[in-house]
Amino acid sequence: MKSTTNFWQKSPRYELRIAGSGGQSIVLASIILAEAALLDGRCVAQSQNYGPEARGGNSVSEVVISDTEIDYPLAVELDLLVALTQEACDRNLSAIKEGGAVIVDSSLVTKVPWENVASLPFSRIAQKAGDARAINMAALGAVTSFCPIISPESVIRAMAKRLPATKVEINRQAFREALQAAQNLRTAPNA
Repeated sequence: MKSTTNFWQKSPRYELRIAGSGGQSIVLASIILAEAALLDGRCVAQSQNYGPEARGGNSVSEVVISDTEIDYPLAVELDLLVALTQEACDRNLSAIKEGGAVIVDSSLVTKVPWENVASLPFSRIAQKAGDARAINMAALGAVTSFCPIISPESVIRAMAKRLPATKVEINRQAFREALQAAQNLRTAPNA
């Protein structure tokens, strides 16, 4: 799998999808991302779709971010797919536009037939932070690193508003660790 750093393409409308399985708090991640974009002065639309299973079923959430008013709130062609399971990656690759990118959890997604891919150990980062459920905030760390339209500070502020006080520090730690790992990947000589 090739990793590259050519993720950001200037566009008036940026569409991303976070996909995984129930129990990974995909929807919460997209809500936090949407709130962060709002804090940064962007126009935002957020939507979600998930199976009837509480845990283990397909879970997909989209965020559309724009500098101007959003006339259609759903993603049409993804600029970025964040896949936290192999099944989520397989199901959603066809929705990415030409030149779009994929960010995956390296321990859960091993096959990505796409040119523009970043693979990072979100599961391991979340466990190291103290809670495997922080995988979603680790993924947001990578998204923030590769997409300069959202500031890390705004994600952390949105996180503090949405998460229980007892969970903020663990999730902040997972976010920051993944943000740093993604920045290291972006600046690596062979990236």
